Amino acid sequence: MTEKRFIILLQEDVPVDPRKYGALVAPALGLTQVEARMAVRKGRGIFLENLAEAQAGPIAAELEKDGIRARLVAKEDLPVFPALRKAAMLEHGDELLGYQLPGSGEREAVPWEALLLAQIGIVARPEFRELFGHVPFNMMPAIHKMDGPERELIRENLILKMGGKPADNRLKSEKRPDSVFEEIDQTWGLKVKVYADLITADVGVWLRVPMDEVAYLYMKDGVRMGGPWGFQLLVNDLVEKCPGALTETALKLLRAGDIREHVVPAIEEYNRLTQWAALKRLLWPNAASSSPLPEAPASPTDAGSSTASPPPAP
Repeated sequence: MTEKRFIILLQEDVPVDPRKYGALVAPALGLTQVEARMAVRKGRGIFLENLAEAQAGPIAAELEKDGIRARLVAKEDLPVFPALRKAAMLEHGDELLGYQLPGSGEREAVPWEALLLAQIGIVARPEFRELFGHVPFNMMPAIHKMDGPERELIRENLILKMGGKPADNRLKSEKRPDSVFEEIDQTWGLKVKVYADLITADVGVWLRVPMDEVAYLYMKDGVRMGGPWGFQLLVNDLVEKCPGALTETALKLLRAGDIREHVVPAIEEYNRLTQWAALKRLLWPNAASSSPLPEAPASPTDAGSSTASPPPAP
């Protein structure tokens, strides 16, 4: 009989001490201490996967002792996520969100009320990840010249600082755009990708809408809105039509003070966070969001519509 395998899910996406849990995870996964610490840092809500119950149980119990709520879930009990499909051609409807998949002439639709999850996130483009690491590398000590405990201590401190807040260098008098997505587009331009992910309650549909490709039709015979304006129209509809589907990550982004705090370093990590948010909705359906809904900015006019985003600020 095949032994059951388990995953450890965290109820909240909270930081976990990589030093302490690296030592627990290393033997369970057959990793070195350094590899285990990195796995702990990257685990996020889906903390660990593919563990025997005897390995997963003690780790989950230790998390609970530290006040981190965790749950063991058998791999066979997890839903199978559908293939992720990109959708850029979207149409507003009172009851339905219409969409057309790339390369297909057929239009499909999903009821707003059928959405389990509406995730919104920012992912750094690979060549610009260092801009969002939150560590001033010009002040980093030359650890390659050090040996022994001193080297290890400094390396661990740098790892921990990677999760720290970046400095906000914006002038206090600087006027911010009405839309957070317009601010992202103007400030970071081609350095990041912004996505909206929509997953239905039956886990049968998973759509991804990239902000730089969206073309949103709000009124019949109207103009399709592109870039941050079209994306904002979609988000406004999500806030109005299915507010309960918005994730904590999405709500925090919509009222963000410093965008850099919300940038995910890699698409793999964003995918993992999105799946975790969906699993959390399925396993903890009564967990209410602690974040208030943001007030939607005014809809842009046709005069400002375009499928092309304005050039980023230098």
